[in-house]
Amino acid sequence: MKYSLLFLLLATTSISFGDWPQWRGPDRNGVASSDAVLPDGIPEDYEVAKKWEFTGIPSDHYGGHGSVSISDGKVFLSIVWHRDEPTETRSVNGDVLSTLGYRGTSSLPKEVVEKMEDERLNLSRRLRGTALDEWAAKWVEDNLDPKTQLSLGSWVISRFKKGKAAISLADFETLRSAPKEFANQSEMEAWVNAQDLGEGVAAQVIAAVPNTKKVASDVVLCLDASTGDQVWRFEVPGHPSGRSSSSTPAVHEGRVYAALSENLYSVDASTGEEIWRAPLTGRKGPASSPLVAHGKVFLQQNRLSAFDTKTGEELWKNDEVKGANQSPAVWKNVILCNSSKNLLGVDAESGATLWSVAGGGDGTPVVSEDHVVVSSRSEGKNLIAYHLGNEGPKELWTKEFLARRYGSSPIVHAGHVYHLGSERHLCIDLKTGAQKWERKASSSISSPILADGKLLVYENRGGFALLIAADPEEYKSLGRTKVGALYCASPALVGNLLFLRTKESVACFEFE
Repeated sequence: MKYSLLFLLLATTSISFGDWPQWRGPDRNGVASSDAVLPDGIPEDYEVAKKWEFTGIPSDHYGGHGSVSISDGKVFLSIVWHRDEPTETRSVNGDVLSTLGYRGTSSLPKEVVEKMEDERLNLSRRLRGTALDEWAAKWVEDNLDPKTQLSLGSWVISRFKKGKAAISLADFETLRSAPKEFANQSEMEAWVNAQDLGEGVAAQVIAAVPNTKKVASDVVLCLDASTGDQVWRFEVPGHPSGRSSSSTPAVHEGRVYAALSENLYSVDASTGEEIWRAPLTGRKGPASSPLVAHGKVFLQQNRLSAFDTKTGEELWKNDEVKGANQSPAVWKNVILCNSSKNLLGVDAESGATLWSVAGGGDGTPVVSEDHVVVSSRSEGKNLIAYHLGNEGPKELWTKEFLARRYGSSPIVHAGHVYHLGSERHLCIDLKTGAQKWERKASSSISSPILADGKLLVYENRGGFALLIAADPEEYKSLGRTKVGALYCASPALVGNLLFLRTKESVACFEFE
């Protein structure tokens, strides 16, 4: 009986051995399978070999930032594939306003906004070049709090540098009130010209409005992991949802689960044939990546929903879970959700909220035995560790730091937490909260991976993959290599093969 049980365990383990079948890997924690290897070091002149590249895949506003999954020798990517088509209609939409330099100012006190606009319009003519740069930087330092400096400082400086040529905030508010759609170019121009806009602004707006509109398809790509050849492509009509559609598919028991623009799909992993689709009842086009557990698919779509894996039926929904950028994790029968303002535990069977504690942000909770660590936007608690028990979580420690983004998910390894994001590399003792080391770094949103006692993380906006020893006693860089990755996506590792997205492709690199 014991030998039969052992054989069953080994057989079950071998099914997923060497795979990266979902967001953040086999156990949804950034840790690769035991057969994965990374080099002991990367020499200064070393260039990792590109094994293959599948090109022509859009990203960002046209294809999001989703990452790849690997299972059974295949690479999977789900993408809301946008394209421009000629149209008679016109729209003064968010993309147009962004092109013209608009940013929301709701986080700024009214008096600061008024002061900024007044001083922009009355800048001394002597302020030019370096003198203007220094003056603007000093203004930001004197008038904005440190957190706002990170989010809006460069934008404020750019407005000072444009001077009177910058479109006024009042004009932007007028443009935001534009009808959703105009029937044609003439109708759009008539509306823009009828507004009381500043000198030359109407011409800028009219020039910025394209004669095309975005349309989209929901796509799941399947590539051969060895060659990069397309095995199949699932494609159905979708709805434009922009770069917020950045979900990573989950592969489980021969099915691919993909959250796209308006539906959650179940697709046969071998053939690409649709098995079922379930309408998204919350946020359309989420960035959240599906979690398969307990016979259900869990997805955050500004609510947590549970779908039956076999039929796609929405079994329950929990509206207390907010946000659609975050991806859930699982501990025993509890679904862990980093909501918009807190960390919630939800019963996997009933959907009832079991508890709610400090948290909130875009990072995925990382489970290690009876511990969970989560990155957070909460004031003063930007990295939090909890001990999990049947009566709920117990806070062990918190770490505060100021960053522009808090979306990178940490890694827990050998009793230590490694947070390689938010413009820092940080190591903390899991149980005590004692900081082992910290370094400023150019690593931001992407989540790192761990294999073979080493950490791999993007830096310089994905331009490089950096190796760091997973050693709490010493911060030790092991070198870096150029990869040109899409920096908001995260890498995957199977054996010695590194799979990643670039701005226009999926690429596979091979470490020697």
